[in-house]
Amino acid sequence: MKASKHSSATRCRKTHAWASAGVLCLLLAGLGAVAAPQLVLVNAKVFTADAARPYAQAVAVEDGRFLAVGSDEHVRALAGPKTRIIDAGGRLVTPGLIEAHVHLGPNFPAPPLAVPNLPFPGPTAEQALAAVEQAVMTGSASSASSDWISLPIDPLIGRDRRNWRAALDAVAPTQPVMMRGFWGHLTLLNSEALRRLGVAEDVADPLGGWWGRDANGRLDGAVYESAQDITSRARQAEPGLLAKVFGEAAQRYARWGVTSIHLMNHGKLLKLTLDGLAMADTGQKWTVYSWATPVRHIPDAWTAIDDAPKPTSPKVRIEGPKWMIDGTPLEQNSFQREPHPSRPDWFGRSNFTQAQITTILQLALGRPAQLAIHVVGDAETDRFFKAMEALAPASVWRTKRIRIEHGDGIGPATLAQAARLGVVVIQNPTHLPPPSMPGTMTITNQSLLLKSLLNAGIPLALGSDGGAAEQNPFLNMMLACLYPAQPGEALSREQALTAYTASGAYAEGQEQRKGRIAPGWAADLALLSQDVLTVALRQLPATTSLLTLVDGEVIFEDAILAPAR
Repeated sequence: MKASKHSSATRCRKTHAWASAGVLCLLLAGLGAVAAPQLVLVNAKVFTADAARPYAQAVAVEDGRFLAVGSDEHVRALAGPKTRIIDAGGRLVTPGLIEAHVHLGPNFPAPPLAVPNLPFPGPTAEQALAAVEQAVMTGSASSASSDWISLPIDPLIGRDRRNWRAALDAVAPTQPVMMRGFWGHLTLLNSEALRRLGVAEDVADPLGGWWGRDANGRLDGAVYESAQDITSRARQAEPGLLAKVFGEAAQRYARWGVTSIHLMNHGKLLKLTLDGLAMADTGQKWTVYSWATPVRHIPDAWTAIDDAPKPTSPKVRIEGPKWMIDGTPLEQNSFQREPHPSRPDWFGRSNFTQAQITTILQLALGRPAQLAIHVVGDAETDRFFKAMEALAPASVWRTKRIRIEHGDGIGPATLAQAARLGVVVIQNPTHLPPPSMPGTMTITNQSLLLKSLLNAGIPLALGSDGGAAEQNPFLNMMLACLYPAQPGEALSREQALTAYTASGAYAEGQEQRKGRIAPGWAADLALLSQDVLTVALRQLPATTSLLTLVDGEVIFEDAILAPAR
């Protein structure tokens, strides 16, 4: 659906008026004529994500923007002879969903082995080792392109303190083995994998990470945080492969009504990702958050952004860098006020010194790019907020809009501080603990906050934190609205939907352009297969989009739709 070349929609942004029957954009172009829209959706339940006027019946789209939002009668009256009119059949229309935190790309150098019970409780150490031994004996992991043996692991293995290099060497003495935590903060390697990757015994710990060692100082096969960047030598993708990954993910996202994606660019060079996105040429809008490592010096993370080529598409933006300040409770490296379970003397650890955190924040103050911070432990969150307050007034930090990815360490004691500093929290509902497994995915002795963040005035966006593959946004909405382990923190349907739309736009500084259905805003929308505001909560993951628009262009349309008669 191509935009009208001589449209007056841009003038619409400053000249819209709210009519008693609905919101109509009055185009005062001198001649008094209103350009006929390209598309009109009528007979809909329009959720606008605008708290002042949250619902309407119809929308009109022209020149890539919303021309009018209001009643069926007034919006339909704008249609011209070439306008496509779609009867929504009473279905819910929402702003295009915004995936606020996802990782896409290869995690392994070879297709991973199938292991039982992922993600929880996951395979035991014995099951994982048996799978590796079986692959060695049968050659089932080898292919024409790689003899690596790869498999995902769970927190049960992640918390197992055995010498994994020795254990893997015993079952795979000559083939390289990579076991990687599905949550991304731990990799386990055998001796042949270390050799293939060029890792010597005297390798130095990198900025933001470290190598596990035994009592004699020998590498024990465990690779933590930014030290994992070296494993990208085995699994680095070419632009063509990334284009395929991004393109396939974008197709699935389009079928869910996702129109914008915040990509956490872990383990990949920024140029490689930009080349992959250019080749994929997807319909969605992408904000790529540059990974802060591997770098030797903190300023180099911003230099990498400066040196990156300018995106070839206006739908691709670069932000960041993103820093991993601590680990997670899964491998028990998040920095906590209280000890981790079953380890009474272990509080976790920070990936950076206080001086390094101060340097990261000082550079962020002087740069336009938005800083994204993975900070999970409550003690680590305390350190980070303290450093912010020592460097600049809260009024200055509010203009920087620092992203706190996950926000697990923000508790009742730090809500007011987080609100004062103007941080934006991006939470991932799949991290919420299932009632049968309290504390598994969360901070030790602390539940994750959702509704309390909103009550404190802290902007909250939602994302999947998907690893090699994206996740269904309606699954995340369901989890956020159910939250059986902490019902008082559950979101309402409207809050969850706003977190996936308007708040997602706010999280990337684009709230004046998209995220709402309002005259003049980008015509990003989804016509959903069922009303996620009223359908039974456990049915939410079955939701799909019947029509997905980005800047007024159709990027997905179900065959069920037909023009109104």
